[in-house]
Amino acid sequence: MRTTTVKVSHRNGLHLRMAARLVQKSKDFKSRIMFCKDCKFADGCSILQLLLLEATKDSKLRIVAIGEDEEKVI
Repeated sequence: MRTTTVKVSHRNGLHLRMAARLVQKSKDFKSRIMFCKDCKFADGCSILQLLLLEATKDSKLRIVAIGEDEEKVI
């Protein structure tokens, strides 16, 4: 298991287009990818779960990768 924390810097926060890109990238890996914000978890392959995190500008997201290519994910 590998983790890292990132800060949302876009003025609109984690918006639909960016969430769609994250889902596309998450599907490129074999590892399971989760995003966490304030004790809420979202599967990296679910655009709806990512949007429900309600990550606004300057929010901190923790990315958790579990699997064989977790090094590449992080």
